[in-house]
Amino acid sequence: MKKYNVGIIGCGDISFQYLRNARDVFMDYFKVTVIGDIVVEKAKARAEEFGIEKYGTPELVYEDKDVDIIINLTVPMAHEEVNIKALESGKHVYSEKPLATSRDGIKRIMEVAKKCGKRVGCAPDSFMSAPMQTAKKAIEEDWIGAPLGVSALCPMRGNEFWRPDCDFFYKKGAGPMLDMAPYYLNVFVSLFGPIDSVYSMQKKTFEQRTIKVAPRRGDKIDVEIPTHVCSTLRFENGMIGSFTNSFDIWDSKTPKIEVYGEKGSMLIPDPNMYDGDVLVKRFRDTEWRPLPQFVEYAKYGRGAGVMDMIKSIEADRPHKASAELAYHVTDVILSMDEAAEAKSEKKVESTVEQPKGIFLEQDPILWA
Repeated sequence: MKKYNVGIIGCGDISFQYLRNARDVFMDYFKVTVIGDIVVEKAKARAEEFGIEKYGTPELVYEDKDVDIIINLTVPMAHEEVNIKALESGKHVYSEKPLATSRDGIKRIMEVAKKCGKRVGCAPDSFMSAPMQTAKKAIEEDWIGAPLGVSALCPMRGNEFWRPDCDFFYKKGAGPMLDMAPYYLNVFVSLFGPIDSVYSMQKKTFEQRTIKVAPRRGDKIDVEIPTHVCSTLRFENGMIGSFTNSFDIWDSKTPKIEVYGEKGSMLIPDPNMYDGDVLVKRFRDTEWRPLPQFVEYAKYGRGAGVMDMIKSIEADRPHKASAELAYHVTDVILSMDEAAEAKSEKKVESTVEQPKGIFLEQDPILWA
């Protein structure tokens, strides 16, 4: 299989994870050969940290004829522009979420990709992790029977408590929904299929946030978006789910995702991570039991979607973290906003094919 050359645009905090995994986990599939940022000093620091010879402005990455795929790690408000420039420069694109902050923006990216004959992938890819795929396999093998419902909680107390450059999280185009909800909604679609309609209530708890860490400790941020959102989802298969997503919660012991089936219940760990136990409790069980996970996928982290896209290009098949999935998830999120404003249930106009699992059929889940 061809090893792909990758360029990265955007050298903020998340770039460390992509660069580390490219070097340590996915090195048989791709290599980062050039990185760029509008702040060249950031690109230089990452280049020196990971031994990358070429670095500079984003234009350097666009113009590099040896690059096969550009990974877009810029702030959400820049995603649409960067993704289109990358496609028009003749590269496949893998973008951090959201692919764009509007439906029209994502449609535009998809149209350019089709015109250019290039692939578009979009994070999050954590639904391909060992826990999430173990949960998917267990549901498909009827461990808890037909799923009846799902409940999820994404509790955070705000990014201002741990990073000084957190302003964009509170601007239009980000917030808890466009920033964090895709982790959960990608898992929902992977496990249960597309979402048919939503209802939502939301509030902006604080008009301003105060940065708590140096070098900007004490700086104020004006909040433009809702920061506490409670939503109800109706899936196309008839399931009903609830989802609370917040930047206003200090902590919680509530499971991140809880699935209710005809034969039992399942607890699924944080979909923003790539590890954690999947627990099942069925009729006559006296306690929760962890499902064994497939070691082959335990090493996955950010970048798994890039690996899957490369394998899919070579095999001429659809990749899992697709633009279509990103569009549906973003459509669901924007529909939640619209439902809250209208104070009524909102039909989700888009749909998407449920991503297939990555496990082989001959790999059943067995307890020792």
